Amino acid sequence: MDNLPPAPITSLTPELVQRLREQALDVLSYLVKTNSTTTYFKESDVLPQFRAALRLSDGDQLDALDYSASELFEIYHNNVGLSVYEDYLPVISRFFEQPCNKSSVENLMAPGLPLFIAHSSGTSGGAAKYFPKYRHPEHMSRAMAETARLANPQSNNAGKNCITFSLAYRQVVTPLDEDGDIAKHIPVCLLTSGLGRIENRLPVEKDALSATLKVPNYSSPIAVSFISNYKSFLFMHALFALLEPKLETINTVFTTSCRDLCRTIDDHWEDLVHCIETGVIPDIDGIEHVKDNLQRFLQSSPERAEALRRIGKANDNPGWFRQIWPQLRAVLANASGPFATVIPEIRHYIGPDVSVQTLAIASSEAYLAVAYDPRDLNLYKVIGSDDVIEFLPVDEPEESKYLAQSWNVESGRKYEVVLTTRDGFWRYRLGDVVEIAGFDPCDGQPLIRYIERRNMHIRLANEVTTETQLRDVVDATSDWFGGVSEFCVTADYRQAVARYAFLVELQGDPGANISAVPAVLHGQLQKHNENYLKDSRVGKIGIPCVRVVRPGTFGDFREWKVRTTGAASGQVKVPVVIWRDADRAWLEERVMYDI
Repeated sequence: MDNLPPAPITSLTPELVQRLREQALDVLSYLVKTNSTTTYFKESDVLPQFRAALRLSDGDQLDALDYSASELFEIYHNNVGLSVYEDYLPVISRFFEQPCNKSSVENLMAPGLPLFIAHSSGTSGGAAKYFPKYRHPEHMSRAMAETARLANPQSNNAGKNCITFSLAYRQVVTPLDEDGDIAKHIPVCLLTSGLGRIENRLPVEKDALSATLKVPNYSSPIAVSFISNYKSFLFMHALFALLEPKLETINTVFTTSCRDLCRTIDDHWEDLVHCIETGVIPDIDGIEHVKDNLQRFLQSSPERAEALRRIGKANDNPGWFRQIWPQLRAVLANASGPFATVIPEIRHYIGPDVSVQTLAIASSEAYLAVAYDPRDLNLYKVIGSDDVIEFLPVDEPEESKYLAQSWNVESGRKYEVVLTTRDGFWRYRLGDVVEIAGFDPCDGQPLIRYIERRNMHIRLANEVTTETQLRDVVDATSDWFGGVSEFCVTADYRQAVARYAFLVELQGDPGANISAVPAVLHGQLQKHNENYLKDSRVGKIGIPCVRVVRPGTFGDFREWKVRTTGAASGQVKVPVVIWRDADRAWLEERVMYDI
């Protein structure tokens, strides 16, 4: 494989330590000097000690104060505590006041007005969170630029990319100036939706025009991105991808969405080929507002339809997609953590010669890291150029004085990520736990593996079983199942003794020894969790039940969440642990049988 990175190193040289320290201090200096004039900085209950230590009065500009980068870091390090989203909510909520006045929201979190407001997916049981996203100079936007470049690779052979991003939004915030005129249209959308608009110059106020366009190296017209119905969204991306014989990459953000796309092509093969043959967009749900624009880009192609019919539907042999698209070389999707489960099924469709590549660890809050080695789907390199990234050891008290920096983290140790961002968040607890896997020998940046969400666990007695332990248990028993496509876990109180309920979608037929799975899972849980072992031995936790759901259930769950919560197509994540009663009830209705 070309352009492989150098092997990680386990410790830093003094020169690399100095380099990392200087970069972090430069970034911090920029962030403090830029954002110290904002409303949040001046009013926040989190930062009074920091403001006092800087000796800033209301009219002061930090640029006018004589602090070196090292002095500023020491002041920051000693006077800024950890923060959580609730610390920012009173200020961010001003964007959603009616009316929204420009004077109330300009320079709120960072200078100016935001380009868009990113919202979290809100699919883990909590309400969505909102993060204003501002324009920044190029030297403070390297992570976004690098990820955008990787997400839309340019072809040397006129190849196309199937990129399944959504342009849907929850609402448009329209701050009014002093004359009562709209100062700016600010969409409230997913991070990928907002960045897609920026990258392709698609302002929300010109959506009617944008829906008539097609980006030259995209397989699908822009109109597909305006479809909110998840199944129709996937059908249309599948249709235009099949129409394009020179497809080179498929980018679905998450592997679970890629799996859903694969199944859409498989399940609707004859309908898709018929559409290509006739050149007619079918009447399916949720496309009425863009159907004319879709039709404009679908021309009848009997030759392509005949070629696809000769290939035929998928069979037991891997590599069907390479027959459909001989130039296909990569699937681009987040494949770490809970998204690793579906890789075997995707691999069956794409075959051994098409790579699965993860691009980045990105959240609504910030870009954290980009993929380091294409051979390792859970190895990322921290981006230290845009935000200040700090690390809170998971085995230490949850206090800012225990924070580690990029130059003194320890290889092999687990940390929660803490961010001070360009967009005005200060030592914000991201909630993601990563493990330091070494360092890039070129510039010293930490290499990390995603582990889990902090405090994402299931507990029935004295045990606490984490998301990572649950994934490890399922991985260890997958062959007994016959292959697990997706799963989640909830509590089962139907018997006198509480137990874990594994809701599982199988990849194919059940394994020959699937009846033994509950006992095997029980043994693996005891092996991975000492307190589970103790509590189960004294009768506080029963042997798990395994509830097999019908094929396609998790894809249907994503479609249901899109439809009922207003989430964007293709970016709903199914949490490993399900607690919401409505989610659990929906899944349990689709149980075919218990083991």
